[in-house]
Amino acid sequence: IHPGITERSLAGRLEYYMRAHGSEKASFDTIVASGVRSALPHGMASDKVLEIGDFITFDFGAVYKGYHSDMTRTVLLGMANTWQKEIYTIVEEAQRKGVKAAQAGMTGMELDAIVRKVITGCGYGDYYVHGTGHGVGLEIHEMPNINKRGSTVLQTGMVFTIEPGIYIPGKGGVRIEDTVVLTDEGARALNGVKKQLIEIV
Repeated sequence: IHPGITERSLAGRLEYYMRAHGSEKASFDTIVASGVRSALPHGMASDKVLEIGDFITFDFGAVYKGYHSDMTRTVLLGMANTWQKEIYTIVEEAQRKGVKAAQAGMTGMELDAIVRKVITGCGYGDYYVHGTGHGVGLEIHEMPNINKRGSTVLQTGMVFTIEPGIYIPGKGGVRIEDTVVLTDEGARALNGVKKQLIEIV
């Protein structure tokens, strides 16, 4: 990752690495969205060139033996300014609380409300424009839905994402996503990549 490389080039490299490690294919069209485009929740990789100061959101997954994975991390090219640190910290906290709160017996909408409360409480509720998560398995989007209408009761063994985000049009955005499995002790994240803000300098 460096100034001058395109989003599309980064997406291609990421997909190559997944294939080289055994992926059958990508779980979905890899998302690489940088700068103001990071405010697009589903910003497909484009020919935009990376610049210093850009947030870069990577949302990607591999398929292995028919099963899908899904993960999002947002990094920064350069040093974070005040608003970038602020929204990243809020999303990181919302995601952490979601993973910690998830348990069998609650509904998807109850988990969504816990995560959403963190972002809304910090004044960014209008910029959290999608649900908190979705089931992952033989399809990339399955039940249960973790959103405002998610009435399914969560059960041990279910696999789903927890992926809050803040998206500010014209400025940029942050999403952090883990795929988790629900156990008797709560949710266990299946993604091992750290969540603290990575500043690439």
